[in-house]
Amino acid sequence: MKHALRTCALIAAVMGPATLRAQSTERSVSVGVSGGLSLPMGDLGDVANSGYNLTGHLFFKPAALQSVRLRADVSFDRWDYKDVVVFEGSTRAIGFVGNVVYDFPTESSSMLRPYALGGLGIFNAKNSETDESDTNLGLQVGGGLTFQLSGFSTFAEARFVNVFGDGSSSRYVPITFGVRF
Repeated sequence: MKHALRTCALIAAVMGPATLRAQSTERSVSVGVSGGLSLPMGDLGDVANSGYNLTGHLFFKPAALQSVRLRADVSFDRWDYKDVVVFEGSTRAIGFVGNVVYDFPTESSSMLRPYALGGLGIFNAKNSETDESDTNLGLQVGGGLTFQLSGFSTFAEARFVNVFGDGSSSRYVPITFGVRF
C-alpha cells in the first residue's frame, strides 16, 4: 500500500507541473485576421450606409502579465454614401492602432473567455469622389469573446471607434469575427 501511494505521489509530482504548463502555454507572439460589419454613427451615419471592416492583428503576450495582452491592429473600413448625399461614391478609413487587451479570469475548462480592449492610433480617411484625404488621432474601446480551439482560437468582438477631426469626429462600430493563429 505504501509503495502504491509513493508511486502515485511521484507520478503526480512529475505530471502536475507538465499538465499545468500544457494548459497555460500561450505563444508569446501570434497573428490573426478578422472581418465583419462596420456601422457608421453620428455625422458619418448621416451620410453613409453600413459597410464592412477587415483587420489584421499582431498579438504579444508578455510573460510577466497573466491577464494582459498587447495587440496591434491594421484596419480597413469602407462605407457607401446614402442617396441623400449630393455625390455618389464611398468613404474609407485605414487605422493603425496599439491596444491593451484584458482577459477576464475564467475557469481553465471554460471554452469561452471574455475580454476587454482599448487602444490609441492613427486613422486616415479618404473620400472616393473628391479624393480628399485626412489623417487624425483616434481611439477604440470594446470587448469580445474568445473561443479556444485546437491549434488556434476564434473570437467575436465589437469596438467603438472615435476618430478626432477638425471640429468634428467620425464614429463607427465594427462588429467582427476573427481567427488567431
